[in-house]
Amino acid sequence: MLSNLVYTGYVEFPAWGVSRRKGHHEPIISLETFERIQMRLHEGTTAAVRKDLNEDFPLRGFVLCDDCGQPMTAGWSKGRSKHYPYYLCDTRGCECCRKSVRRDEIEDGFAELLRTLQPTQELYGLAKAMFTDAWKMRASEAIRDKSELENQVRGVEKQIQTLLERIIETASDTVIKAYEGKIEKLERQKLLLEEKVDRISPPTRKLDDFIEPALALLSSPWNIYENGNLPFKRAVLRLVFADPIRYSLKYGYRTANPTIPFKMLASISSVNGEMVRPRGVEPLFPE
Repeated sequence: MLSNLVYTGYVEFPAWGVSRRKGHHEPIISLETFERIQMRLHEGTTAAVRKDLNEDFPLRGFVLCDDCGQPMTAGWSKGRSKHYPYYLCDTRGCECCRKSVRRDEIEDGFAELLRTLQPTQELYGLAKAMFTDAWKMRASEAIRDKSELENQVRGVEKQIQTLLERIIETASDTVIKAYEGKIEKLERQKLLLEEKVDRISPPTRKLDDFIEPALALLSSPWNIYENGNLPFKRAVLRLVFADPIRYSLKYGYRTANPTIPFKMLASISSVNGEMVRPRGVEPLFPE
């Protein structure tokens, strides 16, 4: 199924001399995605899937031991009458190896850290203005990118035409076969470019439909994290933090490295005219 071209909206059948061409049915995936899948299958690589992630320990693998820099694991410890959740470093040779930390300490500290990233109400309007400017810039870039891709399509068409003329002029079957192979590759390249041209276009949906989810994340990342399921929590972690967070058994959470939007808001946040930043977050620009 992963190698079936028909899901892309295209058809081909080399045994009958039918080269790749656009079909009359709706595609399920893009041709570009299909080509990436074929490359992955050819390489024989598969992405590792963690089986130890569950709702009980959403921060497992994302919080690092500050002493060795390796991800902390988590589990349940059996007590006299019930089980107790905990996080711990399981790296051999580390000073903190097998030293457990109560889950509440890890997750309550993380909640406090995430809450400090919430910008002030005054910055909400500024963030929206920044997103609006980015939206307009993206619309302009889309028009430019589409024009560049259309030029590339015309360039490929010119190469194909040149090779066709050469086929007509030559009588060597070997040379003709070589030209036909190049033409087939160029035809595939042309199809990919044409698909990109169809996909790249200025945004037509309402601006608010796109920026409201982003603004919601910026305005209150903790609420979104707290109310989401495990996949949603993991997505928030990747969107808010550029790197995993280090935790020290002695000092707690170390300096976090948030993603660019939160860095920018932290850098320009001010109270009474003085620049301030959320605790545990480094400035975007040196002072």
